[in-house]
Amino acid sequence: MSSGGDPIATTVQERTERSTALGVLKLPGLMPTIIAVAAAFATFSILLPVIPLAVISNGGTESLAGMATGVFMAITVLSQLNTNKAVQCFGYRPVMLVAALLLGLPSLWHIVSFDPVSVLVVAGLRGVGFGALCVAQYSLVGQLVPAGMLGKASGLIGVFVGTSQMLFLPVGLWLIDVGVPMAIVLSLAAAAAFVAAVMCIWIPSVEPEKPQQWTPEMDPATTKVSLRRRVTMRVVRRPRANGMKVTIAPAIALASVSMGFGAVSSFLPASVREADPVSGASVAGMMLSIVGFAQLVSRYISGSIADRQNKAGLGMLPGLALSSLGMLGMCVVLVYSLPFFLLVIAALAFGAGFGLVQNDALLEMFLRVPRERLGSASTVWNASFDAGTGVGAIVLGMVAHAHGYVGAFLVGALLVVIGIVAEVVDRIRRKRALLAAAQQ
Repeated sequence: MSSGGDPIATTVQERTERSTALGVLKLPGLMPTIIAVAAAFATFSILLPVIPLAVISNGGTESLAGMATGVFMAITVLSQLNTNKAVQCFGYRPVMLVAALLLGLPSLWHIVSFDPVSVLVVAGLRGVGFGALCVAQYSLVGQLVPAGMLGKASGLIGVFVGTSQMLFLPVGLWLIDVGVPMAIVLSLAAAAAFVAAVMCIWIPSVEPEKPQQWTPEMDPATTKVSLRRRVTMRVVRRPRANGMKVTIAPAIALASVSMGFGAVSSFLPASVREADPVSGASVAGMMLSIVGFAQLVSRYISGSIADRQNKAGLGMLPGLALSSLGMLGMCVVLVYSLPFFLLVIAALAFGAGFGLVQNDALLEMFLRVPRERLGSASTVWNASFDAGTGVGAIVLGMVAHAHGYVGAFLVGALLVVIGIVAEVVDRIRRKRALLAAAQQ
């Protein structure tokens, strides 16, 4: 406390100690943030498969359906690149509140029209909201949570987001399958966005930290040994000296699978509904939920393996292979009209592989760059994920229009080969560099 007795004027250390004592769930401002993010992702999850299906059901082409997802993701990436500036100008609470509303409310226009201009404009507005939300949420958590509890807090948000996606990805499709009007489904998504915006009102008014110039004194390696002993080392950092070029290979690997995910999220509902007009949309919704569940589990497993082995990237090649096999499995099930339980296996394989690639790509990027470039590495990861999803939806939408949904999934599986090649070449170059360094 300050000598004047002002309860607000506490030191950073005192605030950290108090927050740690309260526990992760009782950290001031964290619960409203988590609820807001979970509600916003409920909106995202309801609309992600519903919009492309609705476009096709209302007479639009597969190309337009793919472009809806593609424009949404493209604007998401542009929004992510500018969110930090917005936070610096207006603060976290206003940015997240507006982002939540933009993510859901524009979709209500589709009650009036699904014409091509409306589809793309609404997708763009929603992309602004989603991009801002993705960046602001983790940045805000970094401000609210003491350093020693950051891992638990970010993991807790991951659980809430993953659970929200698993629950709400099939909801919109199921409602459509049972005959609920599209206006009700869109209103449900907008209502979830409104709940997220209301929860943002209770987010503390946290002053965002101004960007600082990195100095050697900020690196843990320069701190006293007595202080470093308090920190449990997770994964050994091995930064390289080639700037952001070192993130290219994991970025390509992530984008290659994300392109397939763009096809799965956009066209799996329509393709399964085509095979089973009665309950196909509900089955496809369940498949997307399974993909989300498998991602959640495999990301946790990937992180645990990296912690135990003190090495990142061990799951990258297996993850790429699983993702490709999962999409090939979807093709086989649809072509030969095989039982849908085999589609469950294919969805599990794709989701598990995608989760491994996501986590290992993030760890590889973080461990290859200096600490002052971690923010840039995070942006590269987000951009690779979202741009890959958007490009995949557009390109594979064109393939679906020309050669059917099976053709889109097949091309998506083949695109993963690009990621495998990038990863193998990167490993060969790393091994050569190590040998050259050892001989000097």
